[in-house]
Amino acid sequence: MSGGMSSDPAETGDGAPGAGLVLGTAGHIDHGKTALVRALTGIDTDRLPEEKARGITIDLGFAALELGDGRRLSVVDVPGHERLVRTMVSGASGIDLVLLVIAADEGVMPQTREHVAICDLLGIERGVVALTKSDIADEDVAELAAEEARELLEDTSLAGATVVPVSSLTGDGIDTLRDELSKLVAGTRARTPRGGPPRLGIDRVFAVRGFGTVATGTLVGDELRVGDTVEVHPTELRARIRGLQTHGEAADRVAPGARCAVNLQGIEVADLSRGEVISSADGLAPTRTVDVELWWLPSSPESEDIVSVEFLVGTAERRARLATIGASHFVPGSRGFARIHVDGDPVPLLPGDRFIVRGFARTEGAGGTLGGGVVLDVAPPHRRRSDPELLRELEIFAQHDERSSLRERVLRAGLGGVTREGLERETGLRGGDLSEHLDALSAEGVVIAAGGQRWIGSAVVSRLEERLAETLDAFHASEPLRPGMSRSALRGVLPDNVERETAELALSRLEASGRIEFSHDVARRAGFSPTLDDETRAFVERIATEADEAGLEPPSPRDWAEQLGVSLERLRDLLAHLEREDVLVRAPGDLWFHRDAIASLRQKLVDHLEAHGEIDTQSYKALIGTSRRTAMPLMELFDELHVTRRRGDVRIAR
Repeated sequence: MSGGMSSDPAETGDGAPGAGLVLGTAGHIDHGKTALVRALTGIDTDRLPEEKARGITIDLGFAALELGDGRRLSVVDVPGHERLVRTMVSGASGIDLVLLVIAADEGVMPQTREHVAICDLLGIERGVVALTKSDIADEDVAELAAEEARELLEDTSLAGATVVPVSSLTGDGIDTLRDELSKLVAGTRARTPRGGPPRLGIDRVFAVRGFGTVATGTLVGDELRVGDTVEVHPTELRARIRGLQTHGEAADRVAPGARCAVNLQGIEVADLSRGEVISSADGLAPTRTVDVELWWLPSSPESEDIVSVEFLVGTAERRARLATIGASHFVPGSRGFARIHVDGDPVPLLPGDRFIVRGFARTEGAGGTLGGGVVLDVAPPHRRRSDPELLRELEIFAQHDERSSLRERVLRAGLGGVTREGLERETGLRGGDLSEHLDALSAEGVVIAAGGQRWIGSAVVSRLEERLAETLDAFHASEPLRPGMSRSALRGVLPDNVERETAELALSRLEASGRIEFSHDVARRAGFSPTLDDETRAFVERIATEADEAGLEPPSPRDWAEQLGVSLERLRDLLAHLEREDVLVRAPGDLWFHRDAIASLRQKLVDHLEAHGEIDTQSYKALIGTSRRTAMPLMELFDELHVTRRRGDVRIAR
């Protein structure tokens, strides 16, 4: 793929790969963000005709900033106009550090405050303040603007950021600013994820002649590779990566943290739109309900426990309802937990994602921004928001300890457990990282693997074991003549949401511990043997005697039950007991013969076959010497016992 595919300045240029960090601009309209980016990079990020005509940034612009020593920053220039704050959030969500632009002749303005509030809510902790237009501002005015900037940042995540006076027109201070950015990069760790499924929030879509559909965005998570099959969320359309570019250079793979262009095969431009997410196939599970940790800005109004908001995350925008968890209402300046119900299409999210919520009325100091925070749970259970157990879980998730959070996700799954795939989609953990945590929790005795791919709490499995053992005890008490329960019947006593592999895990643990035994897939408590009371023993002895006397002409079960004066069900239990004791043999047609009679007939049959090599039906009937009622079932019995096999109209030895 050649450089002709690219249309973003960030995807043009050359040089060695940089540190994989993204720098975003922030600041009030007309404070000189785009001019400053042009002075730093030589690239004009105003690319739309309307932007050129009006002299303001309307959409996101991109550039590459060379810092020397082979280091490079991807720069995202965001609009400063109040009506375009949604676009600003789209750009800021993928950045690792911020360049806050404040005009020395005007100082802090409304959009400056809202942009700083958004950066604070998004957890952006590294930044530099560029005091632009310093060449036209009086020294006292410029110093006042610098002091205003420091005061504005004092109680935010950007507190202590260096203030650098610059002039994009004369070039004064540009080298100093570049040096400060270089120092900042050296000590900055990526804020956006560098693990988990690859996610590229789409900010632009276009077609390039000879290449087809191209989408651009900032990549987080894992890398993307040419040839990968990817899925677009929330539409679930699939495509193949035909080519990749970053900073105008074709690449076989793109590392996370990079601005990149993705050439997609098998999908049309009309099928994609800004706000959608490109990810690995089956790597994400878009959701309409998320539990979050929320910061409600001090400038935001006190509100009831459910508020309609605009939910901004990555490049996506949704209408949503925000509801408190563990509190009665939203209090200015407070931090707590909340549930977000998204209207419309679901959003692909993972724990740790940052978001902004905006209202539909302007507030003093932060415009329409009400608050923001971090996603904690993308698959919250169906619980009332007042449930204390829900609050306890969220307090654990808010610690952002992967292993502790993973433990809670497995344990809360209860009897159903959770699959490894489900955990991957809930947490973004993959491969060795997920295995390491699960193995550690297993070693601690907290969770157990069922069937290799399903995980369940150890305490839950112990409860299932007790349920199965108690069921067997009850069965033996009520059915002392029977040897036990079939495996499937025993599994069937467990609740419907217990998966088969979990039930088998509990059974295997019971067997391994010596508490139960299996014989021909029949389970019994260890050491159990059928017991006969006096009445039952008398019936058993009588049946055995009558079967011996009947030879090859035993009565039918119904006739036998009437003769003995017992129910047909009780008789079948007695017959089955005698079969297990090797006294009776059951033949097709529900006929029961004494074993001695069968053994005698078998010997006659074997002798005949040895003498003649085969036996036809008439000879067989004569050999048996009974009526058709028992003769035909006896022939089938010896076929089942592998004494004979049928060949045409005769039977031969097997």
